[in-house]
Amino acid sequence: MVPESVFWQLAEAGAHVVMAVRNTKSAQELIQQWQNEWSGRGLPLNIEATELDLLSLDSVVRFADTWNARSGPLHVLINNAGIFAMGEPQKFSKDGYEQHMQVNHLAPSLLSLLLLPSLIRGSPSRIINVNSVMHHIGFVDPDDMNLISGRRKYSSLKGYSSTKLAQVMFSSILFKRLPVESGISLVCLSPGAVLTNVARDLPRFLQAIYAVIPYFIFSPQEGCRSSIFAATDPQIPEYCETLKADDWPVCPFISQDCRPTKPSEEAHNLETAYRVWEKTLEMAGLPLDAVERLIEGEDVKCQR
Repeated sequence: MVPESVFWQLAEAGAHVVMAVRNTKSAQELIQQWQNEWSGRGLPLNIEATELDLLSLDSVVRFADTWNARSGPLHVLINNAGIFAMGEPQKFSKDGYEQHMQVNHLAPSLLSLLLLPSLIRGSPSRIINVNSVMHHIGFVDPDDMNLISGRRKYSSLKGYSSTKLAQVMFSSILFKRLPVESGISLVCLSPGAVLTNVARDLPRFLQAIYAVIPYFIFSPQEGCRSSIFAATDPQIPEYCETLKADDWPVCPFISQDCRPTKPSEEAHNLETAYRVWEKTLEMAGLPLDAVERLIEGEDVKCQR
């Protein structure tokens, strides 16, 4: 899901917004609150909520199947949901994958691929991956995506930063494989340091420090600027086409101040990026030619 202010601003601009969330009850309550606040202006907000649990790849597949069955267009997919379990011991999803890797990279990557048919129907359309400057300190071993080999001692920081780098690398290869005629733009972005409920995993004294340094941390309203920009700015498709024509090694990346910027030096490592691409497809249960088959309109199933 994306920050509340992104939902609000897109809906306020007239978009039909679908919130994909774990807790639909809380989401419905929030939507009702927004509707009440907006009703005084005489126009309804077109927002709905539906269930999606990124810790379950089956949930991702069900969501994509349901959405594609609508046979309607999807104009913008914003992959923002993520976790940073600061200081916690290593945990795994029921699918057997390290939780940061599944929620921050594997599940949204699978979702993006499975929704390609709807994105093509919505062309020109966009895939927006909310990333992090933390990818600059990330390192990805395609043979040890779960950080279980012992070659690198696990920490939540390593778990988080490696998934953000993996997302950029995977996005770079997907960007290369999407033909221009598909009309799908793909962008990764940094929202900056945003004061959100990610701090709920911190010890209480650190939460207190986190909350009293707003000078250095964006509010949710400020933190959604690059997401709104990437989702709506009319120059984004041209930016993507220019990089594709130049055979740029990494996907388009937008900074927290809404400017094109370069991802980390390691993100430019195409050899590793292709290995991350192949390993991600293997973990998701998709064939190596999944993108090409989905673009051609074939029904591609996950085989895990």
